[in-house]
Amino acid sequence: MTLTSTREYKEVIVTHLSNGTPLSLPIHTIRGVKEGPVLGVSALVHGDEIIGAEIVRRVYNRLNESELSGTVRLLPVANPLAFESMTRNTPLDMNNLNRVFPGDKNGWVTDQIAHAMVKNFLDEIDVYIDLHAGGAVPVVDYVYIQNDEELSRAFNFPVLYRPAHPYEGTTATYTVEKGIPSITVEVGGGPNYEKDIERGVEGIFNCMRKLNMLPGAVIPPPEQVVMTEIASIRPMQGGIMVPEFDFNSVGTVIEGNQVLARTYNPRTFEELEVIRAPFQRNLVILTRGLFNKVSPGDYGFMLGNLDTAEEK
Repeated sequence: MTLTSTREYKEVIVTHLSNGTPLSLPIHTIRGVKEGPVLGVSALVHGDEIIGAEIVRRVYNRLNESELSGTVRLLPVANPLAFESMTRNTPLDMNNLNRVFPGDKNGWVTDQIAHAMVKNFLDEIDVYIDLHAGGAVPVVDYVYIQNDEELSRAFNFPVLYRPAHPYEGTTATYTVEKGIPSITVEVGGGPNYEKDIERGVEGIFNCMRKLNMLPGAVIPPPEQVVMTEIASIRPMQGGIMVPEFDFNSVGTVIEGNQVLARTYNPRTFEELEVIRAPFQRNLVILTRGLFNKVSPGDYGFMLGNLDTAEEK
């Protein structure tokens, strides 16, 4: 059946801020010329993960609806308040949007955003891709395996993660419970390299080919490794952090308990903390590869244990 392709844009009003400005969710809808699934792609659930917005923009600009079977719904800025302040959490209530789904229309403003996203976006899709990043400083690179391993592999990232205990209250928690095939992507952050933006764009298009939403052959995945054990290391001391490895270490293996970074007191020059790799074979998944200020409890490093990994 041939349909008429269309593009639409709407802003869903969540609430109004104290200055009278509406708080809204921007949603683009692209309908193809043939019947097919509804794919939803979201970005900036965390406000300091800006690479997702650029990936979504490029998908919007390059997608040819005359070749599209089905519908694509794009939400490039899921948390406008956190994006404005370039913070992980919503500044008005300091809650993490990706821990409160399905939200509450009578709750904190973060709960209200989640509720509006559920009712106007997540409840209207058949397949879901959620784009995340390392944040303002760290760089990250992996794809979660949620409830559709083949689709996660089709994003064609070399590292996947099968968590034993997934986070509660995420967008994917909600969609997985509804039986919606879901992918959570972690890419870039800090310096958002052009190659990572393009990998995100191509990953989405390859998944669309996998779903028969676009013509063309599905590009087979590269050699992939599935992590089942990842250590998240947060600095316990604030100060100036001097890393031993730069951002190029993402995706490489660090052997043994080598030093990852040293943190010193900028006032006294005292060395406050030495952070070491936790495993014998450490796959670098997220790192702070830049001399920078660090606060206690910040995201520091994520290292995968290659000795417990599933290697394809």
